[in-house]
Amino acid sequence: MPQGTEEILRKSYLFAKLSNEELSEVAKVLREETYEPGAYVVKEGDPGESLYLVAAGGVNVTKEPDNHFLSYLGAGGYFGEMALFLPNSRRTASCVAMLKTTCLILEKSALEGFCLSRPAIGVKIYQEIIRALAERLAATSADLAMLMKSQVSKQDQVSEMAAAFRNRK
Repeated sequence: MPQGTEEILRKSYLFAKLSNEELSEVAKVLREETYEPGAYVVKEGDPGESLYLVAAGGVNVTKEPDNHFLSYLGAGGYFGEMALFLPNSRRTASCVAMLKTTCLILEKSALEGFCLSRPAIGVKIYQEIIRALAERLAATSADLAMLMKSQVSKQDQVSEMAAAFRNRK
């Protein structure tokens, strides 16, 4: 287990409901990877089987084909949670290290193992991931509603201009 892993987990709300003993159990199954600036942590379209928690550094989340910037995730940020739910999951965005970045990686198989051997741990983690996904979905829905309202408003303006032009004749 990497040094300080339990403390990093304790600061993440995904693991905040775990007891010290449960955090210790989770820390034992995590893998630590370090990425140099500019390196892909995950690439859009690649198979996904794990959740990444940024322990240090930070990543830009981008969409192909033009590397459209979506967000920046610093220490404490996480990504890849959808891979824990979907069979044959593919990464829906790329994450590129912007600084020297260390991630703690929780494999889907390890989380499923907790659900079988230590269900309380698995349930607590899944509940927080589901809450986080629901919050992200709500934010995305609000953004989409605002975008659609803007589009309808533009269409209304074009229709009004066309009607005004027709009425001038």
